[in-house]
Amino acid sequence: MNIEKLRSLDTLPIETARVTAVSLIDKKKTKKIVVNRLERDIQNAPSAAEISRIMWQVYLGGSGMATVGSSWKKFYKGV
Repeated sequence: MNIEKLRSLDTLPIETARVTAVSLIDKKKTKKIVVNRLERDIQNAPSAAEISRIMWQVYLGGSGMATVGSSWKKFYKGV
């Protein structure tokens, strides 16, 4: 994931942040259902700051630092 783009997400206009966030998702390494859910969450986010939060969670999860006990992760682990 491009950290510079990730760091700037919250400063972008919301539509630009959405497009940028979706482009950061590695579709080769991520299950299709998870990609679809992330894209939906990004589209429904009310602000660029929320999009940034979502993508930081994705980055941290991919780095092995996911939130322990996350219901989102529990649900998609077995799907």
